[in-house]
Parts: sequence; structure tokens; C-alpha cells
Amino acid sequence: MQRVESFYALLNAAGADGAVLNDRDTAHLVADGQTLLSRQTIPGVAMKIDEQDDITLAKIRIARNQHIHKPIHLCFGLLQRIGGQRFNLAITLEAGAKATFIAHGLFANVERLRHRMEKTIELGEGSELHFSDSHIHGLSAGIDVQTKNTVKVGKKARYSADFSLTSGLVGKLDLKESVQADDEAVVELVSRVYGHQLDRISIDEKVSLNGRFSRSMIKSRVALEDEARADIVGVTEGRAEGARGHMDCLEIIKDQAIGQSTPIVKVCHPLAKITHEAAIGTVDKKQLETLIAHGLSPEQATDMIVLGMLR
Repeated sequence: MQRVESFYALLNAAGADGAVLNDRDTAHLVADGQTLLSRQTIPGVAMKIDEQDDITLAKIRIARNQHIHKPIHLCFGLLQRIGGQRFNLAITLEAGAKATFIAHGLFANVERLRHRMEKTIELGEGSELHFSDSHIHGLSAGIDVQTKNTVKVGKKARYSADFSLTSGLVGKLDLKESVQADDEAVVELVSRVYGHQLDRISIDEKVSLNGRFSRSMIKSRVALEDEARADIVGVTEGRAEGARGHMDCLEIIKDQAIGQSTPIVKVCHPLAKITHEAAIGTVDKKQLETLIAHGLSPEQATDMIVLGMLR
């Protein structure tokens, strides 16, 4: 079996359709560790790859007013049990462009990994980008993930991002995202993580609403059990007339786990408004009792509540 074909099975196991890599109308990039196995572009999508010794640089540009109807798939995996991966990804959407990216972190069979991803995203006026980043880990705690995203959202552009790591052990996760929003831009950041055993989770997301009537939402959903730890920081700055931002953090903890949430609000204009809410605690008692009354065991009811929150 060729190495790229191994990713079909990994995608299928992750709940995606591996056949998408054979679709001639779908742009994709597939990397095993530091080795680029496959890439495909389609009209409207330009892709430039520079493979260096210890880092791979990838630049993807969506042309002006191009609407890419099928998601662009970025598959980052490791077929060996031990290794590293370091990517620098630059995505540009020119004015009026629309696209969806789905990134797959396929590390279910990995024992020890150092994964480094740095993304720079720039959205032109009126463009729209949704970026979904889903990690699939196995039962090894030896995975160390660092992701740093720097995003500029132009006038009337829309940017939404969804990060999830709810399958397997997290290991160590350090997720940082910083977003600058221009006039009437819309930003939505969602993160969902389930920590177990000795997992260590750090999420630090910041949105600066620099433009008039720009809007944002930062939403975090984290579940922890055993001795897992999570430190969630959300920062929103309202710097212009009509800027509106909201942060919503919910953490469910069990056993000896510890969760921490730090919302930071900064308002620099009298006509801007930022709000936040955070809740950390065990599962809701009323929900638990309702599910038990319907025949579930306490453990099954708890799992259902946690998984429902992480959806």
C-alpha cells in the first residue's frame, strides 16, 4: 500500500470520507510527518509548497471573487509511531472569495509526536472563510501539539474557526489564536477539548475588534477527568464604535481534574460593548437525574452530558 493510501483509512477511521482525496474537484494537501505525499489544486486555488529540512512552508491563495464550493482538505498525520511535524501555513482569500478548509490531525496510532503548526490567515474585503481543525489522537500521552494562528479579517469579511480534540488522550496542547477585525467584520472562534489522565491543555484566544461595527464570539467547551488540567484564556478588545464581542466558556470537571478560565475584556471606545460568561463545575444535577430516570446508569448519563456539550 502506498503511503498516501494509508491516509484513506485514517480519514475513514476519523469519521471522514477517505475517497475525498480521489475527487478531482477537491483541493487537498496530505503530509506524513515532514514529507508531503500529495497535493491537488483546482481552478481558483493556488498552492505553493516549499519543503525545507525541518519545516514545510505552504501558501494557499483563493483568487478574487472565487467561491470554492467543496471544502479544501489538509491532512496532517504520522504513519510512524514516533516523529515530528512542523508546518507554516499561509492562507490568503482575496476580496469577495469564499472557502472552507477542513484540517485533519490524524495521530491515532502515534506514540510520541511533536506537532508544530503556525498559520497566518488574511481575508480580503467581503471574503468568507470557515476553518475546521479536528485532531484524532490515540491512547498515548506522548503527543505535544502547539498551534499558533495569526488572522487579519478585512472589511465586511467573515471568519469562523472550529478546533476540536475530543477523541483519545490530548497529551499536551498549546493553542494560541490572535485575530484582528476590520470594519463590519465578523469573527467566531469555537474550541472543544476533552482531557483525561494527565493531559495538559492551554487555550489562549484573542480578538481585537478594531473596526466600526465589527463583531465577535469566542466559545470554549472543555471537559476534564482524572487529573487533567486546563487553562482557558479569552481576550476581546472593543476598539471602535459599534464593536460587539462576547465570550462564553463552559468547563465540566470530574475526579481530581482542575479547570481555569480567565476572560479579559478591554474596551477603548464608549460605543463598544464586550460581554462574557463562564461556568466551571460538575455535570448539571437536574440533567443527570433526568437521564438516570430514563434508564441510564450514572456513568452513562454523565458521558452523554459531556459528549453533548462537546458536539
